[in-house]
Amino acid sequence: MSQFNAIQKHLINTIPKISKFLQIELRVEFSVIDYKGQSFIIATIQPDDNTYTIRQNGIEIVAEDFFDRTKLFNVSHAKTTGFIPIDGKEGLRGFGTSHCDFVLFDEHNFCFVEFKLNAEDISEGDKDELHIIRKIRKNRKKAISQLSNTIDWFDNQLAKNYEGLGLEAYVCTPESYPKKNTAWEELEVAFLEKYGFPLFEENSKVCK
Repeated sequence: MSQFNAIQKHLINTIPKISKFLQIELRVEFSVIDYKGQSFIIATIQPDDNTYTIRQNGIEIVAEDFFDRTKLFNVSHAKTTGFIPIDGKEGLRGFGTSHCDFVLFDEHNFCFVEFKLNAEDISEGDKDELHIIRKIRKNRKKAISQLSNTIDWFDNQLAKNYEGLGLEAYVCTPESYPKKNTAWEELEVAFLEKYGFPLFEENSKVCK
């Protein structure tokens, strides 16, 4: 049995209701977007009019709001990928205790992902550098808290058995955020020390 099939079977056997939410994506490249507080895999993109299509409860929905490619989580070099929306009305955990937006898994990794792409923009209106720094740190810490809640929940449900997959966590932040600065590195190190696997501030994943 492949590791993908092993983790899929373990999830379904351990968390029975997860079958309702689990989606299998076979495309080599695809993107995930936040639509009205819910994470969806984009089925198709219509570049001519900046719209995109998602599937909700088996029904195709054409989202007509402005399509911004900077607000996606992009996956590339994929083979078979499992996708589970976590937060939101149609997510596994629904509304309540704050959790991350979705998880992805393939033959090699199990990934926890939190969108903070709609965080308050810091590129305009903020002149006070200290205020900007505090705002960024607050958004990052909130994202990590949501990831931590989800990781702790899955650890408990699965008894920390991820069928040998490497674990990863991602915080997706606006392009205006300074990447790899000292403040982020401190959060990154603290997360690694607590959970033993890496935390990335990235809006994409390149699969093995």
